[in-house]
Formats: sequence, structure tokens, C-alpha cells
Amino acid sequence: METVHFLIFIQFLASLVQGDVPVFNRTLSVMEFNPGCNASISPCKGNAMDTPNIAYTVAKGPKDSLHYVFSSIGAPTILVAKTTKTNMKLKVNWTKLLSDNVTDMKNSVQFSPTPDYSFAVVFTKLYEYNDTDDHANITQVPLLDKLNMSQWVVRDFKNFTWEALSLNSDAKNNRAVFKTSMINVPFKNNTNSSVSFSMQVFGTDNRETIFPQLKYTANSTLVDLELNEVTPSFLQSRYAVEMVFLSGDGKAGIKESRSIDDEYTPGVFKTVDWKMDRHTSKQPQELGSFVQWKPVCYLTPDRDRQNDTKVKYYPSVNTTVVPQKSLAYAYYGDQLPTVVISATNVSFGLEKDKFYNKFNYTVWTSVIGYGTPPADEISVLVIVVIIAGLGTPVLVIVVGGIYVCVKKKTKLKVKADFGAESSYSAIN
Repeated sequence: METVHFLIFIQFLASLVQGDVPVFNRTLSVMEFNPGCNASISPCKGNAMDTPNIAYTVAKGPKDSLHYVFSSIGAPTILVAKTTKTNMKLKVNWTKLLSDNVTDMKNSVQFSPTPDYSFAVVFTKLYEYNDTDDHANITQVPLLDKLNMSQWVVRDFKNFTWEALSLNSDAKNNRAVFKTSMINVPFKNNTNSSVSFSMQVFGTDNRETIFPQLKYTANSTLVDLELNEVTPSFLQSRYAVEMVFLSGDGKAGIKESRSIDDEYTPGVFKTVDWKMDRHTSKQPQELGSFVQWKPVCYLTPDRDRQNDTKVKYYPSVNTTVVPQKSLAYAYYGDQLPTVVISATNVSFGLEKDKFYNKFNYTVWTSVIGYGTPPADEISVLVIVVIIAGLGTPVLVIVVGGIYVCVKKKTKLKVKADFGAESSYSAIN
């Protein structure tokens, strides 16, 4: 009985630490590949080297639905639209979307009826730089200009050709998985060379089982960027990626938070949130969107914690530039002048980690989602350890104090009793 009471007490403490976080599930629809694109539409015939790539799924919740669209047509893009309407559908004008004239792509992707809120994340550029002084910081390398191109190689994702998306519906775990890799990698090391993006959409709240064990919710998706066996251009090569974050409204900013617990990602006590915040005085209840990651990436496919390195982010800046050849441009189109657009760079590497060349592999995971970024709570196990560590000395002091008090009281009582029994009248 005492054990049961102790566990209930621990669960109560855990609930106080974790807060009142609503948990609900979403049901994922059957994934669609290139919806509405059939052989009767000339650009949709495609071939192994020129395959239209759009994957689409809907996560239906009790009050609203999230529509996820992932595309590697041009720059790899994740588009998310939130709606309370049950009849919203994705509509694609494939002829315009796949036109050789990129300006025709404008407004070629739409939802009908219009969603309540939407946002997109675009992976725009892959930077490679020569870190001769081993700073692991792109701001410490000579500025990228015509005079210093010898220190940089800039690869625009929109110019790459991507293989057909591989789709996988995992009904047991209520998730959908999309993956694509670059075809004919221009900086290829061998037949295994690849630059890949994979995206997992979940209908439940949980935590990934592999490092960095990021927490995800029914409102978010996990995205992996993998650089595998690519040929470095320099002996001291490091890589960085440029991303663009778009939203119909909001204010973008990057914030770093700290935790006392590194249980899920050993040695890492920080989390980075790139948020598109919509909490304003006019819209106090509106939820925005976010990109979240831990400042760590892994240098081997098994994500061994002994072979990890740092992920460094740089201040986000407002911009008006979006790759014309991208799903984001196709969707926002004429709305772009009124859309909030933020850009940032993320680089991989730590001083003295022997550069990319040591392992020829890097994988980085982030979470992209709607609403509030998930927070790392202190687990029940850690709470038990804290209580055991702090509670035991206190318990010893309390028990010791009680023992001393009881001992003193017992001695006083013995003296008093002895005095009463020994009292006598004088004999004259």
C-alpha cells in the first residue's frame, strides 16, 4: 500500500512539472502521390530523371485538420494548412506547376475552400565552405562574394533533380513517411552518394526512438536531412543549409531554451525554436507555427552518441526572396507581397571534430509543426532520482531530529518518575 501511495505521489509531482498539456490523436488519410496527375496530362508522364514529386496526406483531429504537402519540385518544401472545414481539398494545376516558365507556377497549387492558416518551410541552398582555421562558424569565413568564391561552393536545391518519392503508410504507428534523394549528385563520391530528405507525419504524441529523440505531437512532423558519402571540395569542408520560413501572418524569431535534463539527448541541454508567432493583442488565441531542433547532428547512420557534432544556427532575417521553382512559390503566388518570410542558416560541425571528411556523413533532424513547440519535460524517472538524492538527506535529518526529541523526552520522564518515587518525610 505504501508503494502505491509513493507512485501516486510521484505521478502527481510529474504532472505539476509537465503541466496541463492537452493530448489528442489525429487520423491520417491514405497518402496520395501526385494527386490528379495522370498520363492524360503531358507533363505528368515524366521519367526516372524528371518525376513530378508531390506527396499529400491529411491529419484529421476532433476539431480541425492539418493538410500536409511535401514536394521536391524545385527546392524541397513542406507546406501545412490548417482548417476547421471537413471538405477542404488540395487542387493542383499540373500544367502550370510543371511549366518551363517558372512564373506560370504562381497560384498553381491551392486549397479549396481557403484554409484558416498555412505555413511552409523551404530548404533553399546547401553551402560548403573551406574552414581552414577550424572555427566551425560560417561568419568566420571570408564573405561569400566574387573575390572569395574559392572558399565556398553554393548549391541551389531548386536546380537539383530528385528521384520519385518513396511513400510508406505505417497504420500501426499512425504515421506517414516520405523520402526522396538527389539523382546524379554533382559532388558524388561513389554509387552510394546521396543527399536525402525524409519526412514523417504522425497522428499521435510521442518521442522518436533514435537520437536526438525529439518529441513530436499530432500537430507536427519530423524531417531528416542526410548527407551521405558526398565528395568534399576541400580538405577542411563543412556544410550548412539555408532555410526559408513562410506564413500568411505572424512574427518570426529564433529562441534558445535550456533544460536541466539531458535524459533523451545525452550531453545536450538546449533546444532551438524558430517560431512564427501569431499571439498578438488582436489575435490572443491564434496559434502559429515552428521549426524545432536540438543543436546536435550525427556523423554515422546509427547515430552513435560518441560520433555527434554541433549544429549552429544564425540569426533569422526577414526577406522577400522565395525560390520561384518551389511548392511555396506555387502556393502563395500573388500573396507573396503580404506573406511573412524569414530565412536562416544552420551549419554542422564543431572545432576539432576533423571536418565532414572524417566520416563523410551527416544527418540532422528537426520538427516542423503547427501550434506551440513541444517542450522537454522532466520524466518520472528523473523526478524519482531527484527525490532520492534530495529527499534522503532530509529524511535522515527529520528522523534524526525526531529520534533526538523522543530520546530527550524519555530521559526527562525517567528523571521525573525517579524523583516522585524517591520523595520522603524527614524522621525526627
